[in-house]
Amino acid sequence: MASSGKKTREKRKIEIIIENEDDRLISFSKRYTGIYQKISEVSTLCGGEIFLIIFSPTGKPYSCGHPSIETVAKQILNANQPFNETTHAPTKAYHK
Repeated sequence: MASSGKKTREKRKIEIIIENEDDRLISFSKRYTGIYQKISEVSTLCGGEIFLIIFSPTGKPYSCGHPSIETVAKQILNANQPFNETTHAPTKAYHK
């Protein structure tokens, strides 16, 4: 394919600072929901186990994990123990 001569810009990091505290909290709640959905998708598609802790602008911790927070936290705390068979059930079902 021949190129049309149109060049695109490079991907650049844009620094966004939300000054208004109320707007910042609203943006956090919307983005947290999106991040949670992406965590579920990545875990389901790749069979990974994910544990995420986010602190809001007010300092309140929010956590999410897939398949569950308890399962992933137990594996982190007990690293010497083998993985639980039920943890990989979604992956096994996908491969079948």
